[in-house]
Amino acid sequence: MTQYRLLIHREVLQQLAVLKRAAATQTPGGLRRRELEALELGLRALAHGQEELFAGKRLGFGKYDLSDCAEIKLPVIPEARRNHELGPSHRLLYREFEAEDGGLPYREIVAFEPRKNDRPFDVAAARLGRARGTRIQTLAGVAVTSHAAPIRQALPPDIRDAIAATSGVGRASGAVRPPEPAEQSRTHPRRDGPPGREF
Repeated sequence: MTQYRLLIHREVLQQLAVLKRAAATQTPGGLRRRELEALELGLRALAHGQEELFAGKRLGFGKYDLSDCAEIKLPVIPEARRNHELGPSHRLLYREFEAEDGGLPYREIVAFEPRKNDRPFDVAAARLGRARGTRIQTLAGVAVTSHAAPIRQALPPDIRDAIAATSGVGRASGAVRPPEPAEQSRTHPRRDGPPGREF
């Protein structure tokens, strides 16, 4: 099973911090606590290559071109229509990149949202700068398959620069934080450093 390094989009990291604060004030079973548990479970699953356990699916070109993304489905809120369960209520969207340092590949966590009204796709498209109905030419050859994981791409320049910036190699407008010990990074995300994509 392939292991991955996670790059967590700044907004998702902020969402994680908000959920942790809210969950601390709730009794077990509270909505924010369930959202936090689902998000943490999803992050662990993606770090350990377990997307197939969560109905993982590669996305394509629909309202937006998200052909380089995939989703996993996470249950938070039980939903049913006419006594028929609708399945997991939330989606965690992510992309995958090849490492240039010979280490583990990267997965960038782009959005964690309830599925209602296509919210996960709208949020991911906004964060990735995708225009509605516009095909990304570099993704035109990506085939729609039953693969659970997204295509693995070369690191984009902004992420490469951010990783370099945290390594002391150069400056970048965004930053990816260096990996911390696994347990600490899940429970206490770092707050220092420049804004942008973060670990």
